[in-house]
Formats: sequence, structure tokens, C-alpha cells
Amino acid sequence: MSNPVTVSAASNPLTRRKSWALIASMGAALAAGCGPEAAPETQATLGEASQEIVGGTNAAITDFPWQISFQSSSGSHFCGGSIIDANWILTAQHCVYEAANSPSHPSTVRVGAGSATRTGQVQIKQITDIIPYPGYSDATLGKDVALLRLSSPLTFNTSVKAIPLATAADVSAGRTDPGVVSTVTGWGTTSSGSSSLPTTLQKVDVPVVSNATASANYGMTITADQIAAGYAAGGKDSCQGDSGGPLVVNGASGKILAGVVSWGEGCALPNYPGLYARVSSFQPWINGIITKTPSSLLSQTGASAGSKAWKHYTITVPAGVSALTVAASGGSGDADLYVHTSTPTTSAYTCRPYASGNTEYCSIGSPRAGTWYVSLYGYTAASGVTLKATAY
Repeated sequence: MSNPVTVSAASNPLTRRKSWALIASMGAALAAGCGPEAAPETQATLGEASQEIVGGTNAAITDFPWQISFQSSSGSHFCGGSIIDANWILTAQHCVYEAANSPSHPSTVRVGAGSATRTGQVQIKQITDIIPYPGYSDATLGKDVALLRLSSPLTFNTSVKAIPLATAADVSAGRTDPGVVSTVTGWGTTSSGSSSLPTTLQKVDVPVVSNATASANYGMTITADQIAAGYAAGGKDSCQGDSGGPLVVNGASGKILAGVVSWGEGCALPNYPGLYARVSSFQPWINGIITKTPSSLLSQTGASAGSKAWKHYTITVPAGVSALTVAASGGSGDADLYVHTSTPTTSAYTCRPYASGNTEYCSIGSPRAGTWYVSLYGYTAASGVTLKATAY
């Protein structure tokens, strides 16, 4: 595409308040499904600016075997995540956005598991699909979770295990009540604004804080799908690079995943607890995704589109689908991926990643049942493109 722009973390609106990822950046516009074709395409890159644990100590991976390092395809850590199934990782939604309203292409990221050493992960897994929770716009407004489907299952052992999700029953039992001591882990920075990451996994205990107290401290409403944790005096917290990682509490028979590292004001500041996605709020949606057998709706190789010309494919989305993912990859030239409920145009579409090259990806939550169009538009002439569409 012409004049791709690399968006820096400084332009990411989430960095006005601490979004604990070393991730790149979303594109300048977060609005979904709109944008002039004439605008230059945005190609964001995964950066090195997330947060790590403040005030913590070294952790053994056998004590936190669900912890993973979410990495660029070259192996650079930028976020954390939790193993919730041999095939699935739970992370923060703000960790997966690369440009505009589209998640990163799965081929550009990977996960590492099985070691407390950030650079020494034992099991490296590629990612097949990224499924964000529907309706997200900003971490401060909640809904900050996403699922990563692995290309092959993890091998469980003493250093690699899944963690149970907190449920509504756990909430009713008081396991996430204010004052409960929780533990957060990660490889994020150990001080706000630092660009240096620890080599060894860090852990820190922080008490759960009521949403009412957190709302008063922040001067804004903390939504019910978030959980706060931290000390009034500060000093202990998650930080940049910890985003997406686990906040755990004691369950009926072991640790359970209560939160996903999301955002906050600075790191470990007095009266500014860290904010986490409240896992119990998303547990029904998560289980609804990971217990389904994915259904292939399109597997097309050798797709092509002439310069400023369209190539359309149609798929039928069944009723009851929770997520629809569409991936374009390979080939030569530069084609834009469009996904829509009718024939798309350059100004009417449900998803258009609008990235340079043919590596583009869409993930659509709760798609309506019926006919959808998966289309390529030749920014320049393109050929040999592979298209895949999957329903969950």
C-alpha cells in the first residue's frame, strides 16, 4: 500500500492511562467499519513498551504453570496470558490490536510456555485464530479480553497447566471480595516508564479493591466487568508488559483465574489500584467459544484480484455462531481484505484491516446468520492469495 504509517505507542489513546502492554499500537482510528479508501493504510508494529510487576519477587513457573509469554513472531515479549485449555490462551484485548479495528494477523504472533525465564520458553506455539470479546473500544471501558487459539495443543506437565476460570459461584462464595489477597505475575517492567524487562517471572500479592473505591479514586465509573487490586499506599502493582497476564485467587481446590491485567494510572501509585478484566463476567462467553468445534466456511487458495478490481466469495454463517474469523495470507501484490453482510464497497464493509501486503485478518463477534461476502480488492494487482474463514 502507499505510504504505510507506523503508529508509535505515544499515539495509542490507551497510553494516556496505563495500558499494560509492550504492544505496539492500534491505528489512529479505533472506530469500527469506517474509513476513507483514500486515507493512507496503517501498518503498526509490535513494540517494546509494556509493563512488568512492581514490588515483586522472582516466581517459579511450577507455582504459576498457566503463565505464558505473548510474543511477536520473532520472539519479543510484549504481553502475558493464561493457559485455560491445551488449545486456548486468555489475554487482554488491547494486546491483540495491530491496526484500526482489526486484530493482529495470527501469523505475526506466538506464545511461549513452560519457563520462568522470559527468553527460555520450552514450548513455542503458533496461533491459528484471535477472537476478541465483542464491543470493545478502550480498556478503560471494560471488555478487555481476547482468546488465542493455538495451532497445536500444549503438552501439559508440572510447568505447563491450565488454570480454572472464576465463575459466578466463586463470586457468590466471596472469593473475589474486597480485601481478598490476589497474586499477579508477569515479565513486565518493574517501574513505570521503564523499557527494561526482567528475565525471570515476577509475582506480587495485592488485595482486591471494591469497584466503588476504584471509581472514586479514578474519578470515573469502573465497569462491573473489571476488578481492581492494589494497596492504597501503592508500591506493588502490575506494569507495562504484564498486560493480558493472570490475577489469581484461591478457589475451592486451588488457584483460579480472577482477572486479566488491563490498565491503570502509572504503576504502583498511591490510591490508583491496577485494573483487571473480571474473568467471572466473561466465563460463559469463554466456555461458549473453547468448547465448540471450529467449522471451516472457506478455504481458498490462489485467489487473485486485479488492480482496483474486486474478487468476491460468499459463505453461509450458521445460526448461533459466536465468532467469525477470516484470514488472508501469501501470494504477491497487494490486496485488501473486506468482510461484509452484502457486496462490500470501499466505503461499506463490516471489517477491512487495510494493511500493507496480503497478510490481513478479521475477527467478528456474534455474526448474524446468513450470507457473508469475503472479498479481495486490488490495491495493486494481487495473486496467489490464500483465504480462510472459520466459525466458532
